[in-house]
Amino acid sequence: MTAQRERTGFCMTDSRLQFRSANALRRVLVVEDEAINREILTAMLCESYELLFAETGEEALAVLYGQPDAVSAVLLDLNLPDIRGLDVLRRLKGDPQLTGIPVIVVTADTEAEVESLDIGAIDFIPKPFPSQNVILARLRRTIELFEDRHLIRSTERDQLTGLYNRDYFYRYAEQMDLYHREQPMDAIVVNVNHFRMINERYGKLYGDEVLRSIAGSLREAAGSDAIVCRREGDVFLIYCPHRTDYAELLERACAGLDSRVRLRMGVYPIVDKSLDIERRFDRAKTAADTVRSSYAKSVAVYDSALLESEIFAEQLLEDFPRALEERQFLVYYQPKFDIRGEEPILHGAEALVRWKHPQLGFISPGVFIPLLESNGLITQLDRYVWRETARQMREWKERLGYLCPVSVNVSRVDVFDPELLDKIQALIGEFGLTPREFLLEITESAYTEDSAQIIRTVTRLREAGFCVEMDDFGSGYSSLNMLSFLPVDALKLDMQFLRNAFRERKNTKLLDVVIDIAVSLEVPTVAEGVETAEQLLTLKSMGCDIAQGFYFSPPVPAEVFEPFLRERMLLPDPAPLGTAPRRRERLSGSFAYDALHDPLTGLYNQSAYEVLLRDADQSHIALMIATLDNYELLKTRCGREISDRVIERVADTLRHSFRSVDYICRISADEFVVIITRVNSSHRQLIADKIAQINAALQKPDGAVPAASLSAGVAFADRKEPKGDIFQDADAALNRLKELKRCGCAFHGTN
Repeated sequence: MTAQRERTGFCMTDSRLQFRSANALRRVLVVEDEAINREILTAMLCESYELLFAETGEEALAVLYGQPDAVSAVLLDLNLPDIRGLDVLRRLKGDPQLTGIPVIVVTADTEAEVESLDIGAIDFIPKPFPSQNVILARLRRTIELFEDRHLIRSTERDQLTGLYNRDYFYRYAEQMDLYHREQPMDAIVVNVNHFRMINERYGKLYGDEVLRSIAGSLREAAGSDAIVCRREGDVFLIYCPHRTDYAELLERACAGLDSRVRLRMGVYPIVDKSLDIERRFDRAKTAADTVRSSYAKSVAVYDSALLESEIFAEQLLEDFPRALEERQFLVYYQPKFDIRGEEPILHGAEALVRWKHPQLGFISPGVFIPLLESNGLITQLDRYVWRETARQMREWKERLGYLCPVSVNVSRVDVFDPELLDKIQALIGEFGLTPREFLLEITESAYTEDSAQIIRTVTRLREAGFCVEMDDFGSGYSSLNMLSFLPVDALKLDMQFLRNAFRERKNTKLLDVVIDIAVSLEVPTVAEGVETAEQLLTLKSMGCDIAQGFYFSPPVPAEVFEPFLRERMLLPDPAPLGTAPRRRERLSGSFAYDALHDPLTGLYNQSAYEVLLRDADQSHIALMIATLDNYELLKTRCGREISDRVIERVADTLRHSFRSVDYICRISADEFVVIITRVNSSHRQLIADKIAQINAALQKPDGAVPAASLSAGVAFADRKEPKGDIFQDADAALNRLKELKRCGCAFHGTN
């Protein structure tokens, strides 16, 4: 054999070959230190393969590392001069880059056959060599299996991450079930929160690198007895024997990711194997979606509650078409009141939908509306509500000769309908309504999805004469810059935003800022979810124009709403919105915010107390008047600064002792009044215990603030033998207690 022949081999074309050298032949690396054996193998193989040679283990590894994808098979002698052949085999199979190359062991040591196969060899050729046909057949079969495996791998793997793709993953999961019938298994879904925004902000290359990093971490963290898949986009699946270390698994998956990337995980543990594979992972995905927007929780487990919710949702979707046909959806009306004057005056109403299911009864809108939105059915419901509302408005208009504006909700999906304006105009034309009577509410979040499209649509609606309110304003979607050019006629404050403003210490500063924004845009503000006189009073003082909520009325059927219309017909019209003095001027009037609160404690003051007491439910309240014992002596001994700190401590203790529905006021230097709502005289002992707890807390010194105590008089609305109004009777009870020179509490009607 010539040196040239030994180096390159001969060329033979085979159209069936996939992996070829420049000579159109597959390359085979012969690792053999004996020249005679190399000559024999060359004679047998050179017409079918391009041969590469290495005489030592190190040479063989160098060749393979230099061109790992070009070698189709390795013939490996076990007796090499530098590294044992078995050690070379171990290094090949331990290296992810080289482990896929098939190795046929060539040796006279038949006892090494089993060990070689255990390490990872594909086949075994003994020395002396068998016939040429045997060696060619074994080598051809080995390479065919190798190439088939590569072909399958390229088909079954996701090109970006190297994980299984969805179809092959499901097949392998089925095989795992087949061979491990009794093994409890978990289906796990891992998602990237807001991955679309990551791609938008940092580019697709960065997004791809994030996905590759997650894939590598998941593969390692899941372990060798699990299979991992990238199903689509940013959705990863894991199918593994049951485990409980889900939080640790997610933490390991996050390894190497920066703080801009957050993952969430849904787990369907101990899967029901009677369900198909895809359905199991749908359940895990359902669990993952429950923590989509949570910063406090990243792992959710699918349980019976989620199962019941899912079954319930499926039933609602199935029943929806019939519900429309049978008019199970009812339109309720919640009145809106103009609160700019001394007394609220009906301004309009919002049409709200309710589902009265024949078997399930009333279904919460918080359940069925998001469900219909996520399944693309909300437009059908919107059209139904619009038509029912327009029909009812015409009926009122014809029969009463009077109609107030009614607003309907327009979903995000509706806004993208190019025929929206035409449809609404046709509807109001059919029922004889005007655009100023049929108002439109579009949620704030819709303005951020495709702001240019939304602005075009809303501009067309307004040009046609419709008034458009931005609903749920303050829910956190809009930027201040965006607000400067959004076309809206009113801002409607988000209900949850309002509730948060009145929790505990009732920090309404942010609410004040939001209303200021509306004023600067020169549009009216509408507050929904107003439930208490305190909220109404504060909103009035801030310059809010319109309010709706349970304080005035819950959403009611048309026949219950009609008396509001009849009463409004008898009243004069208020000044049009936008013509009243701006907020900065109004703040100097009787509803000025600062004038309603005590500057030292932040509690309500005497003026606010009078309004709150007047608006309270007079039949279900108690009034507590409390004074700080020995206040004048405290000022004399400790000075103004310390006495003020004692007053602040009393205020904080009262604030934390009573409910958010109770009103706490400081009406003079050392005198406090609490309007306790939703109670009657049967709660006497409960209130006595509460006052005792307050005194117990105050009698413990707090740093430089000395101990203190309160004396309190209490009167109930349902008290027996009242001597005067509720304040007078509570004050009389307090004076009786002071005459006895005791702290604690006394109730009207007791000795």
